[in-house]
Amino acid sequence: MKNPIGPFILSMLFLITFLLISNYAYGKTKSQWLNENPCMIKSITTSVTKDGVTTVTKEEVLKCKDGYDGPSYWELFAQFYYADLTVPAYCRMYARPDHPFKTPGMICLNEKGVWEKE
Repeated sequence: MKNPIGPFILSMLFLITFLLISNYAYGKTKSQWLNENPCMIKSITTSVTKDGVTTVTKEEVLKCKDGYDGPSYWELFAQFYYADLTVPAYCRMYARPDHPFKTPGMICLNEKGVWEKE
């Protein structure tokens, strides 16, 4: 007499093998995800004990795989205030609720530090 569980186990083995192969073929690996998202936020928790009091601090730092973690405040300051004439003006979009089509407007900072509508 044949074992009735044998074909069931064989079919489950084929199904699991198929799922593993398809997951490998179509799934994203960690390196693909890092290539698409080169920067991630890293949580750093530190604890300092001083005079019997423990202080725990948690900070979130942006870390990029190429080592450049974005411009600092002073880099942005220098780019804005000490740029030459080829750099476009510093502009922002603002809401215009009274406009007939409710489209946003553009406001730019001129050389004197005054915001003007475009």
